[in-house]
Amino acid sequence: REAGGLEATAPLEPEMLLARDLGIDSLSLMEVATALEMISGTQITDMESLNTVGDCLLAAAGQNGGPVEAQGRAVPPAWFSMDNDPAGETIIAMPAGTTTIVEAFLAQVKKAPNQPLLADRGGVRTRAQTLLGAVLLARRFAALPGTRLGIMLPATPAAAVCWCAALLAGKEPVMVNWTVGRSNMLHCLERAGVEHIVSAGPLLEQLARQGTTLDDMPVTWHRVDALAASFSVAEKLRGLFAVWRFRLGLGDIPRAATPDIAAILFTSGSEARPKAVPLTHTNLMVNATDVVQVLRAKERDRVLSMLPPFHSFGLMVGLVLPLAGGMAVACHPNPTEAAPLVFLVRDFRLTLLGATPTFLEAMLKKAKGTTDFASVRFAFVGAEKCPEHVYAAFAACCPQGVLCEGYGITECSPVVSVNIPGKVQQGSIGHVLPSVEFALVREAASGADEAPGAAPAGEAQEAPDRAETDGYAPVVQGETGLLLVRGPSIFSGYVGDAPDPFVQYAGTTWYRTGDLVRQEADGRLVFQGRLKRFVKIGGEMISLPQIEAVLQAAVMARQDYSAEENACIVADVRAGSEEAGQPEIIAFTTLGITVQEVNKSLREAGLSPLYAVKRVVRVAQIPLLGTGKTDYRALQEDLGA
Repeated sequence: REAGGLEATAPLEPEMLLARDLGIDSLSLMEVATALEMISGTQITDMESLNTVGDCLLAAAGQNGGPVEAQGRAVPPAWFSMDNDPAGETIIAMPAGTTTIVEAFLAQVKKAPNQPLLADRGGVRTRAQTLLGAVLLARRFAALPGTRLGIMLPATPAAAVCWCAALLAGKEPVMVNWTVGRSNMLHCLERAGVEHIVSAGPLLEQLARQGTTLDDMPVTWHRVDALAASFSVAEKLRGLFAVWRFRLGLGDIPRAATPDIAAILFTSGSEARPKAVPLTHTNLMVNATDVVQVLRAKERDRVLSMLPPFHSFGLMVGLVLPLAGGMAVACHPNPTEAAPLVFLVRDFRLTLLGATPTFLEAMLKKAKGTTDFASVRFAFVGAEKCPEHVYAAFAACCPQGVLCEGYGITECSPVVSVNIPGKVQQGSIGHVLPSVEFALVREAASGADEAPGAAPAGEAQEAPDRAETDGYAPVVQGETGLLLVRGPSIFSGYVGDAPDPFVQYAGTTWYRTGDLVRQEADGRLVFQGRLKRFVKIGGEMISLPQIEAVLQAAVMARQDYSAEENACIVADVRAGSEEAGQPEIIAFTTLGITVQEVNKSLREAGLSPLYAVKRVVRVAQIPLLGTGKTDYRALQEDLGA
């Protein structure tokens, strides 16, 4: 052991939980499963069975492998009814005259009540069946106290039904992220004022197996599977009668006043705690309209939903597009299970894929050498930069399809820009959507040279025609600048006392994204880096300042801590290898501590397993800039970066 009087770590026991005890998150589990497949020579068919070290040992011995086959009911022919219908070529549009997602969904039901809408391996729900489920649940939700209702569900048809039910009940849905760790989850619930959460028994049981017990949290849990089983015959008949009358135009669906806020999401950003992002019906519907129009999505298209609805991209694909746009969606609750996802695409003949590059890459590996992606027209990826090898793998696996990379932010509902089919430029994030205005600027009053990828401040000041406005100055064509956006899809501000994210520039109000972007001559944008100190891992925002705060507190509690020696920990990030594609979080410290001890402190603080340090680098001192800030460039030079 290194100096510091540290106790030896106990040897790994077979019953140790991968998530709780070892800090292995879902993305790392995919790497573990791949390694186990190479060792055993068999395919890991059940990712959820890998919970302990003992499970991994069994898998390495070939006792969790074999051929993977699709399971569940056969896909009903009605699912493919639009394939031979000329109307299937019509571009999707939000119903005219509707201003809320509830109104849009009701219009879609009245237009084609028997059209398939939501599917999974358990079966297919039509639009009318989806409405019936929402009506039944809405009566229960309306009886709950409070104006907000938490929804903690993965990508399933139930998530869309519960979201619609909450809106029918007049509740503001708060999409709860169970991957952020207990500490951040408590903060989010307190910030949003959530006292009741709708979830599912299987999800809660799975989290408990992984070491995350939520029963003692200061909220009341409502299991949607238990609620569905508890409906009386009278309740079902009442709901059927209401839907029947609505379909015949004899009456409206019973519902409370629709709240202005359609969903509240959370994002970590660069601060130490997540921020609550309220998105209105207008925000989401405008963004959905832009997306389907730009991508030319058709009535016959069927999309894969695999990202959880607490993810802004997952909310758009799995909830907004089917309910407001009427797009048929096939769901799978676990985005790390590549094989079931590929078979879902194959059997349901899905035409559009919505994913992060990480999860798409895993699917492409499983589909390699097959025709499982024969139905795919294009894949829409975002949440992280798409590596070149993913483009190549998609082209090889799906030559008839197009991979469209985009860029989005939770606060922007979420899509800001996207590559258009037929005009894709690899390495760019495409053109901004029609409803989005943008400006690229430099902060005239601050050191732009401290932002990675930004143009040196001296060059910016020497460029012609640069009138400084409200502390910002425009950049010239081809120069990297801070991205500002505005428009009807941009949110209006955080819930609570979070810092104001809006700035004044050129006489108008803009949302300051904190991202660095370059515009090319043809108008396309190229993402250059993040101005604030957070990193996206697996599509999730990981706050480096929050890691530093936790580790610094742990360091100060040590017996060998000495303030005079500047004993502290600084977290930084280094790009991953071309193959891995994931960045590495590195801890720099003046103390002799190990990776295991660092990550143990992060787990004990209640942070998600995604907050995991890959390396610890011991330095003589933490380098500082003249302003007293940490010199991160000097730390990177120590790594040879």
